[in-house]
Amino acid sequence: MEISPRRRLVASIRKKPAKRYLSGLVWEVYLYILTSNEPVGVRDVWRGVKLSSPSLAQYHIKNLLEMGLISQTKDGRYVAEEKARIDVLRSFVLLRGRLISRMTVYGAFILGLLLVYAAAWPFEWNFRDLLVLIVCLFSASVFFFEAYLQHRGLKRSVQRV
Repeated sequence: MEISPRRRLVASIRKKPAKRYLSGLVWEVYLYILTSNEPVGVRDVWRGVKLSSPSLAQYHIKNLLEMGLISQTKDGRYVAEEKARIDVLRSFVLLRGRLISRMTVYGAFILGLLLVYAAAWPFEWNFRDLLVLIVCLFSASVFFFEAYLQHRGLKRSVQRV
């Protein structure tokens, strides 16, 4: 029996994995699990994200498990999967359970260079010193402003998985 072209098209559409998006509560649950210092349970997520019920937390955890963003430990708790980092999080560093923008690190580096310059050569307030001061302060302020924008947009963003 020959399969009609229409049925083949419908079957091929059903086989394609749907693009999944992280937004709203699912994104907050993922960030909570990612920034936790230890594996978290359903009730930890429920309390930490302030959801209305533990079953809602379980629902979002199940979605994250299906997407491969988190995994379950042997004792039934959940941890973020290291291999499944989302593109927007590539511009962040996870340090002691906190997401720190790489721009913050760059701004701190520039300010550190300015401090080393000030300690190594006494300021004479000539053209070179003023130029170094202006360039370093401008660069650091731009890095810190970009870091602020990244952090502000982190919770509002919609991420494709």
